[in-house]
Amino acid sequence: MTTDTPAPTELDQALRLDVVDLVGRVGTHRHVERSVPAPGDEQIGSLAMTVPTGTDITVEAELESVVEGIYVHGTVSSHLEGECSRCLDPVDQDVTARIGELFMYPEKVPAEEREDTALLEDDEAPLGPLVRDSLAMDAEERPLCRPDCPGLCSQCGFRMEEDPEHEHEVIDGRFAALQGFFANSDDSAEGTDPEPTEGTDAVDTNSTDRPGQDA
Repeated sequence: MTTDTPAPTELDQALRLDVVDLVGRVGTHRHVERSVPAPGDEQIGSLAMTVPTGTDITVEAELESVVEGIYVHGTVSSHLEGECSRCLDPVDQDVTARIGELFMYPEKVPAEEREDTALLEDDEAPLGPLVRDSLAMDAEERPLCRPDCPGLCSQCGFRMEEDPEHEHEVIDGRFAALQGFFANSDDSAEGTDPEPTEGTDAVDTNSTDRPGQDA
């Protein structure tokens, strides 16, 4: 059964470096600089911070010929944008990540190990996956507009920066029914005549007895 190879993306195609002048010439090396615009067909960076479409991705690297293949090491840099993970305000990040990879000659790698090995392809070093992974590793996963950002109210989305004292009265659902019961009891008590005070006789206004009269 054959495994379908994913089609190379625009970034992969732009970051294929020709190394034919170094192949088989152990000890020789060459410096390269290449800037390519971030493509619009894929997300470069992390889930939270990405390289905007058209923003330059710049690679500066040394290519060195060794016995096993071509060793590439240097940096990749770009500008990333996203949202604060607390308040959702726009944030940005400039990243310069280290890269380093040995692209092996295919004939020097056993067939069963080639899937997990970086290989030269037609005397070219495919830097796309290396650049993509390096930017993703250095991109912020939970970016903040500032370290002490108070964020948004979890109940209504209010910006806590505008009023740090903002809060909601939270009532435990187990006591909500009791709260209604006590409220109804208070209302009933307001409409009821007070009971006579203990030790005081109630006066019968209908009695015919008068002082000085015989019972």
